[in-house]
Amino acid sequence: MEKVQSTCLHGRLIRRLNVSGLILSETEHSARSRLPRHAHENSYFCFVLHGDYTEYCSSKEIACKPSMLAFRASGVTHEDVLHDAVCRVFVLEIPPHWLERLRDNSMALNTTQEFYGGRLPQLFTRLYREFHKTDSAAELAVEGLALGILAEGARESNTGPSRTTPTWLKRAREMVSEHFLTTLTLAQIAAEVGVHPVHLATAFRRQFGVTVGECVRQLRIEHACTELKGDLPLVAIAQRAGFADQSHFSRTFKTHLGTTPAKYRRMVHDS
Repeated sequence: MEKVQSTCLHGRLIRRLNVSGLILSETEHSARSRLPRHAHENSYFCFVLHGDYTEYCSSKEIACKPSMLAFRASGVTHEDVLHDAVCRVFVLEIPPHWLERLRDNSMALNTTQEFYGGRLPQLFTRLYREFHKTDSAAELAVEGLALGILAEGARESNTGPSRTTPTWLKRAREMVSEHFLTTLTLAQIAAEVGVHPVHLATAFRRQFGVTVGECVRQLRIEHACTELKGDLPLVAIAQRAGFADQSHFSRTFKTHLGTTPAKYRRMVHDS
């Protein structure tokens, strides 16, 4: 098994920045390639910017798509199989002394954890923007956001999902996945699975780390990313993905991925 040392990530390096020991990297990986089984010297967060791949980690098969965020502790082994598009990821490597600051406050991050929407991916979108700025305040902003990410990640770990998911909650998640392109209300889902809407909302957020609305929005963005590989007009993609209009679609897309649908399409076609 390969041991990936600090600052020696797989893929083509696009940009790297070191701030107070934190190492931020943007890398690109070829379509239909495979990263051999390996582990990283530093713990790290990985944010998917473009493309998708399957990760095999801790006996789990994890689908990694745009705006999905994963945390992996130092030494956790995994391998990755990339699919039909060039993949770009943004990685935040965390040296041990940063994690010690969490332990000093009786907090810690789980060994492996995935985040699909919610506050953490939003913080990472902001971190990615600062990563590409060159003014004198950028490094200070990066350090502050990194602290926020560690704190929020530790909170998610300490109050995260239970090991078992009730059958009714699994069904609710399936309904969201099956009908995210239509207008499906919380009350409709709750009635179908036989619980009160307030209980559904609370349990869904606790188990999956996002609200029902955030989950729907995330699925719509993923659907739009696939549609942007083709030549449909943006207004048609917005309508098909369930957005009120192209303006709403563009605002939401940029909030999640840090770029506009038009720029994302050009990036996909150029790759």
